[in-house]
Amino acid sequence: MAFPKPARTTVVAVSALAVMAAGLTMVASTLLPPPIPEIPVPPKVIAFEPATVEMGELTPDIAKTVVVRLRNLANHPVRVTTAVASCGCTTSTWPTDPIAPGSFAEASVTVKPSKEQAGESLMKTVTYLVEEVGPFTVTVLGNVTKATAASAAPASTAAPKPAAAGDTPAATAKRSPFRRSNPTVFPGSRLPFPNFATWVQGEPATTWAPGTVYVFEFFSTTCSHCKEFAETVEGYAREYGAKGMRFVAITDEQAPKVQAWLDSPEKKGHVPYSVVSDPDRSAVMQMQNGTFRNFNPRFFIVKDGIVQWFGHPKEAAEPLAKLAAGTWDPASVRAAIDLDGVAALAKNYLDNIARECEKTDDWKPMLVGLDSVIAAMPERAGQYEAQRFTVMIGLCDMGTAGDDYGREVAKRHPEEMATIRSLSRAILQSPYVKNRNLDLGMEFALAADALAKGLDARVADTVALAHFSKGDRAKAIEHEERAVRLEKDPRQREVYEKALAKFRTATPGPEPTRPHPGVTRVGDPAISGNAATAPPSAEPAQSAP
Repeated sequence: MAFPKPARTTVVAVSALAVMAAGLTMVASTLLPPPIPEIPVPPKVIAFEPATVEMGELTPDIAKTVVVRLRNLANHPVRVTTAVASCGCTTSTWPTDPIAPGSFAEASVTVKPSKEQAGESLMKTVTYLVEEVGPFTVTVLGNVTKATAASAAPASTAAPKPAAAGDTPAATAKRSPFRRSNPTVFPGSRLPFPNFATWVQGEPATTWAPGTVYVFEFFSTTCSHCKEFAETVEGYAREYGAKGMRFVAITDEQAPKVQAWLDSPEKKGHVPYSVVSDPDRSAVMQMQNGTFRNFNPRFFIVKDGIVQWFGHPKEAAEPLAKLAAGTWDPASVRAAIDLDGVAALAKNYLDNIARECEKTDDWKPMLVGLDSVIAAMPERAGQYEAQRFTVMIGLCDMGTAGDDYGREVAKRHPEEMATIRSLSRAILQSPYVKNRNLDLGMEFALAADALAKGLDARVADTVALAHFSKGDRAKAIEHEERAVRLEKDPRQREVYEKALAKFRTATPGPEPTRPHPGVTRVGDPAISGNAATAPPSAEPAQSAP
């Protein structure tokens, strides 16, 4: 039986439908938006334990530290190159040695909220950059109480999780010497234009406008340090924005939160510049990480894609003025800024050693670490030697040997006022010095004052403390009044005024020695806050009454 052939009209109809469907597909492909590209996710080479750091209750002006473990899940060593916090109240160390496969290392995350943050709930982030892999971000949570530092008990460091069987902590291995590396972002380096997620305020841009000076400020709407310098930033933006510079504030917060902040009564009309949301922190990776520095409300000034300067807003007046006048040369500051970046690496290196020393109450490894840094940074040898002296006479309780070392340091650096003043300060105020050599402390203080020709407020304050420690109230008051007269910064002047009030009312005598604890807190002034591991520019504050 023969089957009838299908009608030609049927074949034509089917062909027409096929062509129509193909046409509709082509039209749809031109009308529909292109598929969203997948954002590359860093391979899981490191596990953070915990990934969310719960700080619990925080007290204004008191640092609290917790330990985070970084476990290497890869089959090859990995190295963390830096850690950048989202706010100036938060800092973190990072392991300086490569982490072996299957092993772990530790980082300490420290939060020190300000008085302005009392009663607030904090959510901050710390981003760790892993060499040849990418960024990993840890979230930090906490609630700031309304208690003051004077009424609150010291916050203790949270102990790390106990090591599991087979773990090999990097902390137990012999530490490598400090390795000096120059920053990869510096005045004169070239940067591509940042790719921001959302321009919350201001005209969007994707490329450098020829000849335009761009001033980027990294900030957070909840950052007390940013708030402190907001008026300074606003002043720069109004003055130099009128001269053609473009100011752009960058935050990793989501756009709706930033918009609400801009619309608040306290900010409305006080942000005369662009504001962008950068939640993936790509701008942080591109600009800040290569400087080796942890967060502060830092300015980046860029022209024609070339970094001109970066630093704290309070130090930006000179580069901005010279850029406006056309006389700025980024090469003129590169050496100093590069050295500050190396010093930031050194501080992290020494902070890690301090955390290890705390566990054993043996501070000899800190002396070895400082020797390593001194050898690698001869430009700042005197200041690191002064830090070594502080550890020797305090945490190491080396007495006479420490005093002899201090005299050698003073002889090696007879013209370095800051170094000699630091030697005096260590004797007079370091909390763990059992037997203060007050005569030597006075000798160093007067030598520093002679170098400063009596015109440095910090040295005058140190001379005052030396006299008060030796029992001479009148001389202490005389020199502290000089410090108050010389000091231009209102906040530091307030510190000296408190010291002056103490000298007028308290019983003269040496600063008390704090009992040497078996385990101390990272951030303790005798260890990392001012003496042993602080950047050389840091200066210990006079004790308040």
